[in-house]
Amino acid sequence: MEKKADNPTLVLASGTLIMLMLGVAYVWGVYINPISENFGWTRTQASLPFSVFLLIYTVGMIWGGKLQDKYGPKIVCTVGVVLFSVGYFLSGFANSLLHILITYGVLGGIGTGFAYVTPVATAVKWYPHKKGLVSGIVVFGFGAGAFILSPIVRWIITNYGWRASFLCLGGVFFVIAVLASLMIKSPPLDWAQKFQAKQTTRPPLFEFAPSQVLKNELFYIAWLIWFFNLFVGLGTMGHIVSHAMLNNIDKMSAAFLLSIIAIFNGLGRVVIGAFSDKIGRLRVLSAASVVFATVSFFMTRAGNNVSGYYVLCALFGLAFGSCMVLYPATTADLFGTKHLGTNYGLLFSSYGFAGLLGPYVFGKIYDLNSNYISAFYLAVSITVISSILAVILRIIAKSKSKKPA
Repeated sequence: MEKKADNPTLVLASGTLIMLMLGVAYVWGVYINPISENFGWTRTQASLPFSVFLLIYTVGMIWGGKLQDKYGPKIVCTVGVVLFSVGYFLSGFANSLLHILITYGVLGGIGTGFAYVTPVATAVKWYPHKKGLVSGIVVFGFGAGAFILSPIVRWIITNYGWRASFLCLGGVFFVIAVLASLMIKSPPLDWAQKFQAKQTTRPPLFEFAPSQVLKNELFYIAWLIWFFNLFVGLGTMGHIVSHAMLNNIDKMSAAFLLSIIAIFNGLGRVVIGAFSDKIGRLRVLSAASVVFATVSFFMTRAGNNVSGYYVLCALFGLAFGSCMVLYPATTADLFGTKHLGTNYGLLFSSYGFAGLLGPYVFGKIYDLNSNYISAFYLAVSITVISSILAVILRIIAKSKSKKPA
């Protein structure tokens, strides 16, 4: 009989709860207007904390993935949630752009990277026969967290100010996430052997160490696909509220767009994660690229149609969730699970660079043109390229395996 500490359900539930806390990162768009008004920042300046957070978050994932492969996930996850909570709390005392870049961007980013990579990589090892579904459940928390926390953040800001939001949530995160992180534990070494008969997806193409991954063309093609898609995804997420308000959508309806994105982002991670176990990760990745291109095109024509925005944001959330859930499962499919923490972090670096550039470029285009139309046309162009690269990746992967990718 398994000990409670070795219960995979407990690990899965704890990892999902941690992700719910970390999901507050996606509600930065709610902070942009009040913080900009407080400090007199331009839209580009107001985007910088989110961009820096996303870049450092990725660095934290690579670093955290390597540390968890060496020291185990529990200690790395615990350090991560502490840094994240403290950084978020200290952001409530920010008196300059540099201050919030350090607290929210650097401390919060490193903490999120450590705390994100560990539950995902660990849960996949506990459920080797359901990598897509389990990845989806864990990272669902990140999207669902934004849905749950977005109205809470809006309410606190409206009634008590943006500083109170950072202070209150930072304290709550510290208590809940630290307790949950103590449940994150790797399975026994022989655990995967129990599920060999239940495997429904193809075995990994390779069992690669990080140094080998960096010499493989599949890695670089995959990296570009995720970079292009998430450049658009994170740029849109950081500015969709402002774009809607420019088109005469009222503040509450515009803010609710982030909640629409968040819930479909979360649902997409679970449903599409499980679906990818059946039809293949790379088919789903290609479809997500096409959806991003389509949504970006119609964003230029949405006008002041609230229902239209809701539909577009629902589709956008599904595509974004697809990309996020496919990260760990595709890494495991292509490069194996022995070094999954580090290899996942390497591929996830595309998210960091996309996060640094996407919101910044969208903000810069707005500052130059006083609208986001050119930003969305740019988004169409690069996601069409990513859809082509996804087809190329699948063809190459198929050539290296007797089974469909």
